[in-house]
Amino acid sequence: MNPLQHPLTQSLIEAGSLDPYLNLPFCDPDQAGWCAATDVLISKNSRLKELVTSYGYASWGTDNNHVAGSAFIIAYLTRVIYPVIGQYVLHRRVPRATLENLAFHRQGESIDATGLRQSQFAALPDDPAASHHDSEVLINEQHLYQKLKEWVFTANLDIVVKTLVRSASASSKVSHNAVAAACSQAFHRLFYLLEDKDSVIRDADTFFQDSSSPIYGEISMEIIEHQGKAGLFGRRAGCCLIWRTRAGDGYCANCILQPKDEQTQRFREMIAAGK
Repeated sequence: MNPLQHPLTQSLIEAGSLDPYLNLPFCDPDQAGWCAATDVLISKNSRLKELVTSYGYASWGTDNNHVAGSAFIIAYLTRVIYPVIGQYVLHRRVPRATLENLAFHRQGESIDATGLRQSQFAALPDDPAASHHDSEVLINEQHLYQKLKEWVFTANLDIVVKTLVRSASASSKVSHNAVAAACSQAFHRLFYLLEDKDSVIRDADTFFQDSSSPIYGEISMEIIEHQGKAGLFGRRAGCCLIWRTRAGDGYCANCILQPKDEQTQRFREMIAAGK
């Protein structure tokens, strides 16, 4: 089969047409530069620390280990969490985004792309692609959500966070909050993009009200209304540390260091600006 005709490829491309961050490409094993994510993130040498340090300096201008680790995992999460949640909300599919099924494309010493190595996905019985040989059919939405947690949290992000803490002196607390923040940002984008706002809210509740989830208690989601419009925003229980690299008022809109009314005002400004 032509890779572009694969049902998961098609649904990822469809999501990417709404927002490029919602697409997760497949790596081409015949193209130079691709390597297994485990080769980069599960290493016993100083290469990962060097990669995180160089990324932190290049992106946020920092040489602080905790800040650099935050910058690195945010970039990683953006490329993985957004498309996974996009597939879950839009198509009730879950790509097998386990760490061992991801690849990085290296450009010199930098990572410039993340991709899937194989095209397996979980789906529900009524999915048009349920009979595809790459699909794992689950009996209901609860099982699908549990599969997402298994593949993305247990078999990916838990491992990545522990490795960054051990090898690159990143902060476990900051990293775990970053995972939750990435999930909230994905729902924020989908709420803005989709007409069916209620379905996005229901799925966000599934994620953030699950007391067994590693992101439980890290984010509180809230509907903010302004000028006849509404947005779905997450208030963080932790900090990404980017304020340390910015002069003056360099806080994120939902920074825990900002008073709640200041956060709300910034959310309203984002709604007015169509963000």
